[in-house]
Amino acid sequence: MCGAFSAYIGRATVEQACCPYACCSSPAQPQTISHMFLECPMAATVISWLCRLWQAMTGHLPDASVATILAASTSEGQCASDALLQTWHRLRLAMLHSIWTAARIAASSTYASSQASQLSSQSHLASRLALKTVTSMIHHDWVKCNDDVRQLAGVCSSWLRGREPSMTLEAFRNLWCHHDTLASIHTAP
Repeated sequence: MCGAFSAYIGRATVEQACCPYACCSSPAQPQTISHMFLECPMAATVISWLCRLWQAMTGHLPDASVATILAASTSEGQCASDALLQTWHRLRLAMLHSIWTAARIAASSTYASSQASQLSSQSHLASRLALKTVTSMIHHDWVKCNDDVRQLAGVCSSWLRGREPSMTLEAFRNLWCHHDTLASIHTAP
């Protein structure tokens, strides 16, 4: 829940309803959904990275708007295939999750007091979380190409129903290897 809505329904004070980052345009910037995910300088750096990454992968620069980033609207030409559309949604959701997580960490009083001297660390938290999430997604899909995850999970395989336990190399290429931006597969000589 964003800070402004929490204050509106009485679960947060006015101070808690403001953006936790010092780099915002005003010290009392309300933390609305649009601000948290698009307008805040912390979010803007992550969204800008996502757009540049997508442009390197596809040649198409997406519009960093509410419709594109928050509502998952895709324009003509942005996704040439279903695999690209799936990749776009996975990257977009990873970015939104990292921005949300970084905002929650920055808003917590324990984080603010323990990290007050490390402002550069705060400013790159969302970017580091996003990169970690994307790397993890690629790694998990790569494991699915090489092994049956039902055997590696260490849990009863019936718990994994509904999830695809394996992935072909072609499916991995279609998801992650566009212009070798995020991943590439090289055959051994």
